[in-house]
Amino acid sequence: MRIGEFELFSLSDGFFGLDGGAMFGVVPKPLWERTNPPDERNRIRLALRPRWS
Repeated sequence: MRIGEFELFSLSDGFFGLDGGAMFGVVPKPLWERTNPPDERNRIRLALRPRWS
């Protein structure tokens, strides 16, 4: 993406799995699993992104 004279890049450090129920709390599983399908251990795929300090 370009903003004026600056060019922005999205950086990725990979992916990891986290329990879907823990991530979405009280949201019912039928709602969140439409966009975030869990694996056989109920983990969803999340991206790792670097953060600027």
